[in-house]
Amino acid sequence: MKIYAIDTSKPEAEEHYELLVNRVSLEKQHKLDRFLHREDALRGLYADVLLRWLVCRQLKVSNSSLQFTYNAFGKPSLINAPAFHFNVSHSGKWVVCAIDDHPLGIDIEQLRPIDFEVGRVCFSDTEYDALMRQDADNRLSYFYDLWTLKESFVKAEGQGLTLPLKSFSFELKAQPFIGFTTEGFTTEYCHFKQYELDQDYKMAVCAAHDQFAQQVQQVDINTLRLEVATQA
Repeated sequence: MKIYAIDTSKPEAEEHYELLVNRVSLEKQHKLDRFLHREDALRGLYADVLLRWLVCRQLKVSNSSLQFTYNAFGKPSLINAPAFHFNVSHSGKWVVCAIDDHPLGIDIEQLRPIDFEVGRVCFSDTEYDALMRQDADNRLSYFYDLWTLKESFVKAEGQGLTLPLKSFSFELKAQPFIGFTTEGFTTEYCHFKQYELDQDYKMAVCAAHDQFAQQVQQVDINTLRLEVATQA
């Protein structure tokens, strides 16, 4: 497993936009054009470009040869390389991508104020009770710990929100321990790891094995631009 990240708040991200947007599909270009906020378009573009760059590097193939397909719940995969697994997430200034030879899920979230009542809907009763027992200063951090872990699991499973969020639970006591239980189903995606990429963000990865990347590799935008520009 390898995990990569790009900081889209750097000036180079905007400077290289017009060049890089020509390296993604026309469908993606049209989608980017519909974003109301420029930062959303930047994240969307760099999520796609980062993935394409990684695929081309890892598989030694051309950008133009890449063909993506999507399952019934929107999870993407490569038609011409089904054994190459990946997952992408973005929030705030960060875009992250995890790649592996097994399916996996990754989620990153910027820490922002939130109504904790949301937890009644998206967390199990056990998780919500644990959240509300947290000290006021720690509650927001704990909320996003749970949120990113749950999102990473849902994305690894690839079933979208057909998987009830209350049907599985995390228990966070002493790091790096992450307790995980399910109700009414079994899963192979029972390994989790959290990463500290930025103090204002939470990030979690879910996999079917415990061979996680030791660290997140930050990608230099200029290197990305130079290499992507030469890919056919």
